Amino acid sequence: MDLEVEKELKYYIPNNYEDIDRLHMFHFFQRYLFQGNYSSPIEEGLMRGKYKVLDIGCGPGTWLLDLANKYEKSVFYGLDNNSIKPSNLNFVKADMFDGLPFPDDNFDFVHQGPMSFIIKADQWNFIISEMIRVTKPGRYVEILDIYFTLRGAGPILSKIYEARK
Repeated sequence: MDLEVEKELKYYIPNNYEDIDRLHMFHFFQRYLFQGNYSSPIEEGLMRGKYKVLDIGCGPGTWLLDLANKYEKSVFYGLDNNSIKPSNLNFVKADMFDGLPFPDDNFDFVHQGPMSFIIKADQWNFIISEMIRVTKPGRYVEILDIYFTLRGAGPILSKIYEARK
């Protein structure tokens, strides 16, 4: 008779990158439900920048990113037993209007999300040419933007886009 020894789980819910969507969703659900990111009386200290904040068990850092963007004068730390970002993820701070800071023919896939209210009509040619420049020959550029998918979507959207010219 085989005896199976049960090992106590360290975590009772998944704790890996495949579970990130649940963690993001939970943050935004909780923020909506409680109409804020916290209930402690810390707003003034966060605004003045006198606070250092530690989030224990920060997971993907959704709560920290939310607060750090709102309270730029405070400093935030996340602690988790998993790396906050995958080792194969890199962030680059740059302004696309200065040109993309990458060599020619560098990427297999270049993706851009909604930017039609940021990129003016006379700037698109430059941005698209930069996207093409950094993409390897025969590879892919994808622009997912309402302007490209819903041209002539209506008078309000058209006026907003035209105002960006």
